[in-house]
Amino acid sequence: MNYLLLGDLLPDSSSYYAVMMGVGFFLGVYAHAAKMPRLVAFSIMLVFLTTLLTLIAARTFEGDPGAPLP
Repeated sequence: MNYLLLGDLLPDSSSYYAVMMGVGFFLGVYAHAAKMPRLVAFSIMLVFLTTLLTLIAARTFEGDPGAPLP
């Protein structure tokens, strides 16, 4: 039986994860300055979720690693 894995649904480009992480940190700073504890909690969960999704996407990546470093 062929199962659809979460890693197959995630994008391979790292820019999506960088944007999600940046939004999470920006929201966290804003929420902390505005004294909005629920938004702070949401931004912490967003950063944590982004970290998990990045690890899952990296683990299931099957493409070319790119050009070697100089």
